[in-house]
Amino acid sequence: MSVPLYPPAPMPPNTKFGGLAWAALILGIIGICGSPLPILNNLTALAAFVGLVLGIIALFGTKKTVAGIGSGLCIVAIVITVVLQGIMVRELDKALDNAGISTEPPSLGIDVDAPASDQVVRLNFGDQHTWNDGPTISLSAPTAYTESNAFLQPQAGKRYIQFDVTVANNGTADYNVGSTTITAQHNGRVAQQNYIAGDGFAHGQVPPNGNVTYTVMFEIGQEPGELQVSIQPTMFTSETVYFTSQI
Repeated sequence: MSVPLYPPAPMPPNTKFGGLAWAALILGIIGICGSPLPILNNLTALAAFVGLVLGIIALFGTKKTVAGIGSGLCIVAIVITVVLQGIMVRELDKALDNAGISTEPPSLGIDVDAPASDQVVRLNFGDQHTWNDGPTISLSAPTAYTESNAFLQPQAGKRYIQFDVTVANNGTADYNVGSTTITAQHNGRVAQQNYIAGDGFAHGQVPPNGNVTYTVMFEIGQEPGELQVSIQPTMFTSETVYFTSQI
C-alpha cells in the first residue's frame, strides 16, 4: 500500500525589521495624538523620537512603507510639539507681562553688573552670561557638521552647524538643562534644529555648583550671513541673551 506524499507546508515569509516598523508607526500615532497636549507632549515627543530611530532602522527591512509612514508621523509629531510649546511660552510671557507679574526670582542683593530684565544683551560666541540667582550659560563658536549617514543629509541649499552649550548652575536648587530655550536665525530666517544628531533632547539635572556641556545642531542656508542664537534658561525668564556671529 503506497503512502500519499504531501508537499511540505510553505514557510512563513521573512519580515526583516517588521516589528520595528510597526512599533515606529504606533509611536508616531501616539506622538501625533499627544502633541497638542501641554506637558504630556514632552513624553509623547520623546516616544516619537524613539519611534523615529526605530523607523530609520526599519527602512532597511521588508516593511519599508510602514517604516516610512511611521518615521514621517514621528517627525511631524516632534515638529508640532516644538512649535506649540514655543507658542505657549510666548503667550504665557505676554500674559504675565500684561498682568504686571514679575517672573524674576527674588534676590537678596543688587548686582550692579546685571542688565535690566528688558535690556537686550548681545554677546559673541564664546562669551558667557549669568542670570540673577540662575545659571551661567555660554555657547562655543559654531562649526560645520559632517553628516555621518544618508538620513542626516540637509535639504538642498542648506547646511548643518553645531555648537556646544555649557551650563553652570549658580543657584541653590537643581537645574534641568531641558528647561533651556534655544532658538536660532540665519540671515533673518528661522533655523530648524536637528533633533536626530547632537543632543537635541538634552535633559539632565545639574546640582548647585555643577556644570554640564551638550551639543545642539541647526540647519541654515549655504550663503554666508549673520547667525543669531537666543538663550533663555527657563520659560519664565524675561531676559533673553543673543549670541551673534558671521558664518
